[in-house]
Amino acid sequence: MKALQNPVILLSSLALAACSSTSPPKQTQLADLNHPESIKPQSFMLRGSVVIGPNSQTITPCGSQQQFQLSLPQSLMTKAASVSASPYDSHYGEMVGYIKPPSQSGDNGDYAGRFVVTHINVLSGKSQHQCHLYPLPTRAFGNTPDKWSATFTQDGIIFSPSQGQSSQLALSGGELSEQRRKYQTNDGDLTLDAKYCINQHSHTLYGWKAALRHQQHTYRGCAILGNTDSSLKWAGVYYAASKTNQGFTVSMQLSRDHTAVTRYSYENDQPDVVETGYWQSLGNRQVDVVMTRHDQQYLVTQRIFHAKHETFSASQEKVGDTVYPIANGGLTLYKDYHDSVGLEEPDRSKKPTSLIASSEYDENVDQALRRYLIEHKLANGDHHYRWLTYDLNGDEHSELLVYMDWQQKKEGSLLVFNNVSGQWVFNSQIITNIPVYLSNKSTEGWRDLVITSQLSGKLQRLSFTDGHYQPTEPNVAQPHDAVMLFSGGISPRQQGIHL
Repeated sequence: MKALQNPVILLSSLALAACSSTSPPKQTQLADLNHPESIKPQSFMLRGSVVIGPNSQTITPCGSQQQFQLSLPQSLMTKAASVSASPYDSHYGEMVGYIKPPSQSGDNGDYAGRFVVTHINVLSGKSQHQCHLYPLPTRAFGNTPDKWSATFTQDGIIFSPSQGQSSQLALSGGELSEQRRKYQTNDGDLTLDAKYCINQHSHTLYGWKAALRHQQHTYRGCAILGNTDSSLKWAGVYYAASKTNQGFTVSMQLSRDHTAVTRYSYENDQPDVVETGYWQSLGNRQVDVVMTRHDQQYLVTQRIFHAKHETFSASQEKVGDTVYPIANGGLTLYKDYHDSVGLEEPDRSKKPTSLIASSEYDENVDQALRRYLIEHKLANGDHHYRWLTYDLNGDEHSELLVYMDWQQKKEGSLLVFNNVSGQWVFNSQIITNIPVYLSNKSTEGWRDLVITSQLSGKLQRLSFTDGHYQPTEPNVAQPHDAVMLFSGGISPRQQGIHL
């Protein structure tokens, strides 16, 4: 969240900036190991499982087994503790900051690094199943004067009131800074201020306050910035190509959780030497790679790589407090695209976001389904299901969607459970095949669904009217840039949870 040099930005950049938590600054001064004051890491967002207790604060990034120690100012510690039911509970969080080496005292050296938190984008006190919700754009929501939500798209802002259809608000200008983001629309503006917003009902801390002026009304609430990490373009596996035979090869892996591994492999029978640590961007031309352990022993070494066209080069290395030149003219590494598959940030511009349902047992999901069976007087049987969660109504509380294979029935059905005060309450049953698409249109604040009719095989639209999902258009085209739910074509009968 760096302040832009020119506060008035191009319209084409507004929507892009709204999809990211940080605005990458132009790197005017190159970092130099000989001048520590020149090394200024670019803030980025780290998402994952956050634990905040009186004596220990950690984050385990999404999809990672590694932990970073969290360093929070006391003011943020107090706010974060306010959303936790008890100390050391695990919560989903999106933290903005940068990484520093861990200290060697106590068990601190066992962490991959120390993540210095400068801002909290969101910290959820209840729902933990949110790592799969990536990427998400900037969105705002509230209950003043009535329930409302606003979500950024590439075409502007989709505004969804509590009553009536959603509308597209075109962007006409804007100003972005670290403390305020103001977006001008065709009949008003949306202002986001970097002030914390706590929803005591849901035990959630949001990093921004929102005010939307539209059609002579002012809507107030909270906001969350887009949760993408622009620095992930550097993630991947890199190999050295040496002109001289040094008897060993060098590889470096920069993972999506911002951990790093450097491996020295020898041609003889010597075991590999492995260094582990972390990496972060210094701007658009340099990457900071810090190793904190050398063959399991605490040792801090630092290299600043100049990045150009997927090629990394470094001429110096800092060991402790001393800077040394790297032998043979330095180290040059080249990205291996084959080995980097799964580490790079995928290109999401050409296909919709796809969410694969879970086949793992969750007690809260199981209890919601059993309540549904009891309320509708349905017997337990040879039923199988797969499930996922998604915020369908823009209130930042995920609904539960369950795709069920019923015993001795060929058709499957989608069960939608509304999130009411942290508990999933049955709302709608929809006979459909999978996948299910989320439309960009909303009705009464809820996203429309596009499903495949089991009778005609055609796509049809369902809208949230009179408190439930109901068919509104019998024959529609696949939504452009839609989110695809229950992708992969795996049925509950093939791989699901037995109820």
